Amino acid sequence: MSNRIRTVSLLLVLVLTSVLLQACGASGSTSETASSSPAGSSAAQAEEATVTIGYQSPTAQTWGALIIKNKKLFEKHLKEVAPDSRVKVEWFDAPAGSVLNNNMNGGKIQISFLGDMPSLLNGVLGITQPNYHSVFLAFDGKGVQGRNQAILVPKGSDIKAIADLKGKTISTPIGSSAHRMLLDSLRKEGLVDQVTVVDQSVTVGMQSIEQNKIAAHSTWEPYPTLMQQKGIGTVLQFGEATQIDYLAGVVANLDWAKANKAYVIAFLRALNEAHEFARNNPEETAKIFEEESKFPHEVCVKMVQNIRFNAAVYKKDLNTLNGSIEFLSSIGKLQKKLDLNAFVDDSYLREAIQSTGGTYLTDAELQGDWIQGKVY
Repeated sequence: MSNRIRTVSLLLVLVLTSVLLQACGASGSTSETASSSPAGSSAAQAEEATVTIGYQSPTAQTWGALIIKNKKLFEKHLKEVAPDSRVKVEWFDAPAGSVLNNNMNGGKIQISFLGDMPSLLNGVLGITQPNYHSVFLAFDGKGVQGRNQAILVPKGSDIKAIADLKGKTISTPIGSSAHRMLLDSLRKEGLVDQVTVVDQSVTVGMQSIEQNKIAAHSTWEPYPTLMQQKGIGTVLQFGEATQIDYLAGVVANLDWAKANKAYVIAFLRALNEAHEFARNNPEETAKIFEEESKFPHEVCVKMVQNIRFNAAVYKKDLNTLNGSIEFLSSIGKLQKKLDLNAFVDDSYLREAIQSTGGTYLTDAELQGDWIQGKVY
């Protein structure tokens, strides 16, 4: 009898143990399902992410970023496009596009506002680096026929024309749009091989002009206006003399963009709202530029007046970028030829505009000149 009781007791223990193990297993399965369920479902916690955006205070044509940052437009559109995501937006201010490119290649920045040449160099990184791919999403600031660039000489200089630069030393950031503009100006006078061009950043170039250490410096806004306002430099030639549009754009990590399309759409909606804001609110835009960039108010007012903030990818813009690719190749700055058809993708921009009820430009419109009063 006692043996039978012990046997029954043992069987009960085994059954209870089995039930408990099944319960634990079921509990673990439920937990795993909840953690892997898509964001937005009732069982899922909100998705968490950090998006870092690179921008450049020293380059006025990338100042669409300052409006987005100041007015928190990206956060606004993230709430509308991805309400179930918890996204922390961080901003990284860099002195040059090369710094942003290095950080994008290292996976530390997802989106960057870049000048035309750094954008193209980023595209080359995307096809030469094993773990980095990139996409050109949209334009930010545009300078018609080279506006917002200039060649400057020290105040009181006896150099009055490009021809007077013969035998002189000139500085510019090598490989920049200002460098292309400078070489084009020298080429028209047959002086390319009769001057010495040295590599100097925009800030060092301004100091060199102020201290009369060089004959001329080729640069971009806001530095030409700042040097004139401070009385330390005189414009020898504006960029419009070259008739080559000066462009700045937005580049993203392609793999990140594909995996986070909603974030990209939200960002481009914010970009377009910033452009609309700049067009419709020039005085407040100048104040935002002043607050975020720390440049004088008068300089910022001129930037609002002279920069066309326009995201759309026109055929003429692609032609300008192809010319810049040829320029970079000619000075040995490209490791590999870049195919714009593979690098530039405005489908994200089109979708972003359509998601707000807007209509993107027609193919016929994109074949022509920039349309007055349109920011996309």
